[in-house]
Amino acid sequence: MTLEIGSKNGVMSLLKARWLQCTVVAVLALTWWRGESWLTDLRRLDEGAIGERISAEAEAAKQAVLMPLTIDVIVGANDTLEMIFRKLELSVADLASLRALPDLRRSLDRLYPGELLKFGVRDSELVSLERQLSPSETLQVKREADGFESEVIINPLERTVRVGEATIRNSLFQAADDAGLSDSLALRIADIFRWDIDFVLDIQPGDRFRVIYEELSQDGTPLGEGDVLAVEFVNQGAVYRAIRFAHGEVTGDASMQSDASMRDEGDFGYYTPDGKSLRKAFLRAPLEFTRVSSRFNMFRRHPVLNRIRAHRGVDYAAPIGTPVKAAGEGRVRFIGNKGGYGKVIEIQHANEVRTVYGHLSRFARGLRQGERVRQGEIIGFVGMTGLATGPHLHYEYLLSGVHKDPQKVALPNDRPISASRMGDFKAHAAPLLAGLESGQVTPALLAMVAAPISTGTAGR
Repeated sequence: MTLEIGSKNGVMSLLKARWLQCTVVAVLALTWWRGESWLTDLRRLDEGAIGERISAEAEAAKQAVLMPLTIDVIVGANDTLEMIFRKLELSVADLASLRALPDLRRSLDRLYPGELLKFGVRDSELVSLERQLSPSETLQVKREADGFESEVIINPLERTVRVGEATIRNSLFQAADDAGLSDSLALRIADIFRWDIDFVLDIQPGDRFRVIYEELSQDGTPLGEGDVLAVEFVNQGAVYRAIRFAHGEVTGDASMQSDASMRDEGDFGYYTPDGKSLRKAFLRAPLEFTRVSSRFNMFRRHPVLNRIRAHRGVDYAAPIGTPVKAAGEGRVRFIGNKGGYGKVIEIQHANEVRTVYGHLSRFARGLRQGERVRQGEIIGFVGMTGLATGPHLHYEYLLSGVHKDPQKVALPNDRPISASRMGDFKAHAAPLLAGLESGQVTPALLAMVAAPISTGTAGR
């Protein structure tokens, strides 16, 4: 039984109804199946044998009823494990026991919307729990006589190193499709370069890319693409290159760390060939938009007031409800209503930078003045409050109190490769750069990548 846990679901009524149905069906089936044969058996068996048979069949029916019921729970956007336990009416004391097990708390506390949890429940008691930690790791928890025991089942992934390339005619997705690459891989390429290239406004026919990536399989079953190891994008003649590298200290099996990073980038990042981070301290655009409806212009005629009034930001047209993200890490300076801005958020960042997000329809739940936000964290949603003629985000970027054009201002980079790791980075990057130059998986690249099993070229 699969359940999507919500605030007003009848989880326990479903469970109780399921138990009742199983019991009734079992009794009816037993009666029908044994009805006629019992009449004959009664003539042949003495009272002792009849009693034994009745006891045995009653015990079998009891055991059938006591078999654990498997409940598949799809995690909701704001669900926690405690909320799910309470909605299933499972003991929170059992949850405390689970979280007390060594290394188990970290594997249970952070849930991801849309993921599947498997609960084994018998007589309103948790008997098992299963969670997929990564494509190659499954956490299994079982109730034993002396408490809960857990183990992580490892089913390794096989990796194939691929090279794909394409030239853009209409869009990045069209080019990826021409090369036999998935939309998800195209999105990852756009995500890697999102600080430098505007994939809505800057892409032109004739732009091209080449990407080195992993193709994953497990027990012979294809699982799609794995990590993007390196990528080159040529945009209007400008060449951008990115190398994936562990910017922190790495210990243990690198291939196992790669599996874990598929859920969370963690200590991995993308860097230019000279070791500079592609990640900037600020996003170029804090949302996915359809078009720029109004650019930075100190002499723009206001569409509502119908007079010349400086437009000290950029307007991004997008449907109402489109998520708006914090352009950079900082602290909420103001959140509320402010004149023509309507519902607005102001965020104070380091180095005297402030960003402003206006005309919002609503704010992110629980966001308060003074709260710290991370880059990319959803802070609100597109609307048309205040002086707005249509749904859009009005975005401003201020440096030392002076407005700058968000589309043109130079954005500071995130931390580069440390001097102590630069040698490791250069050695790691060399075969990847050679692969980008040649468009082939070279022997040196095979030696660098963890445990590949074969090679190939896509989209050539």
